[in-house]
Amino acid sequence: MDIIGLEKSHSLTQSLWRSEQIRHLERQAATAAGIRLFELMERAGQAVFNQACLSWPNAGCWWIFTGGGNNAGDGYIVARLAQTASISVRVIQVGDAARLTGGAARARDEYVAEGGLIDALANLESQASEPPPDLIIDALLGTGLIGPVREDFEHAIHHINNHRAPVVAIDVPSGLCADTGQILTIAVAAEQTVCMIGLKFGLLTGRGPDVVGRLLLANLGVELDAPLGTPLLETAALPSLALPLAALKETPVASLMHWSDLRQGLPQRRRGAHKGEAGRVLVIGGNLGMSGAIRLAGEAALRTGAGLVRLLSHPDHQASLNLTRPELMTASFPNFHDWDWASTLVLGPGLGRNDWAQALFSEVLLVASDQPMVIDADGLWFLAKERLANHPRLAAASRSRVLTPHSGEAALLLGCTVAEVEADRLAAVRAIQQQYGGVVVLKGAGSLIADECHVRLCHYGNCGMASGGMGDVLSGIIGALMAQGLTPFNAASLAVCVHALAGDMAATQGKLGMLAADLFLPLRSLINQDDKYDDTDPTTGSCR
Repeated sequence: MDIIGLEKSHSLTQSLWRSEQIRHLERQAATAAGIRLFELMERAGQAVFNQACLSWPNAGCWWIFTGGGNNAGDGYIVARLAQTASISVRVIQVGDAARLTGGAARARDEYVAEGGLIDALANLESQASEPPPDLIIDALLGTGLIGPVREDFEHAIHHINNHRAPVVAIDVPSGLCADTGQILTIAVAAEQTVCMIGLKFGLLTGRGPDVVGRLLLANLGVELDAPLGTPLLETAALPSLALPLAALKETPVASLMHWSDLRQGLPQRRRGAHKGEAGRVLVIGGNLGMSGAIRLAGEAALRTGAGLVRLLSHPDHQASLNLTRPELMTASFPNFHDWDWASTLVLGPGLGRNDWAQALFSEVLLVASDQPMVIDADGLWFLAKERLANHPRLAAASRSRVLTPHSGEAALLLGCTVAEVEADRLAAVRAIQQQYGGVVVLKGAGSLIADECHVRLCHYGNCGMASGGMGDVLSGIIGALMAQGLTPFNAASLAVCVHALAGDMAATQGKLGMLAADLFLPLRSLINQDDKYDDTDPTTGSCR
C-alpha cells in the first residue's frame, strides 16, 4: 500500500473525485479482485495506524472519535491495532454503537472481542481530570456529510479542536463537505488527513485547505492507473487491485496540476530569437489612483518572458508608470489607436468604474474584442454590469479569452452571492464558463481553471498571497504566456501554478507582509528551471 504526499506527481494524485464516485470505485475494485469490502476497510485502518505511528512514534495515549458508517469502522480498526501495539486507547462513540451495521459493526465487534472499551461523549466532561491524549483520530463523519453537522457531532468536534493533541482525520476532516470544500457549521482542524483510494475534490479547494493539514493518499492497493512517480512514503506491500482508468465508468470531476508536469509546456525560444517573436502584451487599465495595478501586471508579463509590454492608462499616469521599470512602454487613453500592435490584451488592472473606465472598456469591445484577451478586476465588473455574456462580438472570440474572477467577481458574473459561489466552487466555475465561454480561472484557495471540457485545480500557494496586487500579477503572467503562443487553457493553467509556486518561494521569508512584487524574482527563477527541478524542493531550491 502506498501513502503518497502531494509533493510529487503520481498517478493517484492526478484525478479529483466526488465521494460517491470513490464508493463506486471501491465496489468495482473489490468485485474485480474477488474480495469483500471489509478487506478495504481493514487496509484503510492499517494505513491510518501506520501513518500515525510514523508521524507520532512517542504518542502513548490515543483518543479515537467514532460516529456511524464506514468511517467509524476504519476508526475501530485503528483502535484495535493500537491496542494490540500496547498503546492506551480510548474510543469515544457519538451515537449508539449498537446501531452500526455491515463492516463497521464487524470492526466494532473485533475491537471489543480483544478487550476494547467504548466510551460515550457525555463522559468526557465528567472525567476531565484524566490525562489528555497524545493523539486524536477523527473517524466521526467521513465523506457522507451532505448537510449541517448534527448537534452531538458538533459537540464532539468542539472537543477535538479544544485539545492540543495532533489530529489525524480519516478520509476527510469531519464537518467538511468532501465534494465542495464547504464547512456548513464546524469542522475538525486536522494535522494530517489520510484520504482513501482517490483524492476528494473538496479537500483541496474552498475551506478544505484550512482544515485538512498535510494531505496524504492511501491507495489501499487500488491502482487507478500506471504509476507516474515514486511514492513519498512506502508502507507494507499489498496485492494490487488493478483498475485501469480506461476501464472505469467514472470520470474524474477535475485534475490536479503538478508543476513538474506543467513546466514542460513553458514557451521555448530558439537561440537566435528576437523580441518580436516573444509576443507583445498590452495591459489596459490604470485609472487615477490605481496605477500600481497596471504597473504590476506589466512587470509580471516582462518577467514571464514577453518580448514587449505596453501599459495603456489614464493620461495623468503615462509619464510616471515606467520610471522604475524603463523596459515598460506607456500610452494613454483616449489618444490611442494602435490596437493591432498587441499579441494579447490584459484588460482590467486598475481600470476603475467611472466614465473614463466605461469609455475605455467600450472602445476595447468595439475595436479589439476579437483579439486574445485576459479580462480581470473591473473589466469583469463591466462584463457583468452590461450583461455581456451573450454579446455577439465577445461570443465570437470567446475561445481566445481568459476570465480571472475571485469569488466576489464570480458572484457578479453569475448574479448570485459570494456564499453561493463558495458553497460549490466547481459548479460556479463551470457556470461562468458556460455563460461567458473561453477559459475561466476562479481564484482562491485551490484555484480552478475551466474550459468547456476540463477543470484543473492548483494546490500550490499560501495565505500570504491574500494581499493587493496578486491578481494583477497573475493576469500579467497569463497574458505573457498567451502572447508567446500558449493556448488560453494551457497559459492559464501554467500561469496559476507558477504564480502560486512563486508565492510559496517568496513566503520562505515570511507570509505576513509579503507583497505582490515579491513574486517577480522567484517567478523568473521558476520559468528558467531546468530538468533538475524535479529533484529539488520548489520552496527552497535545495535537493530533497
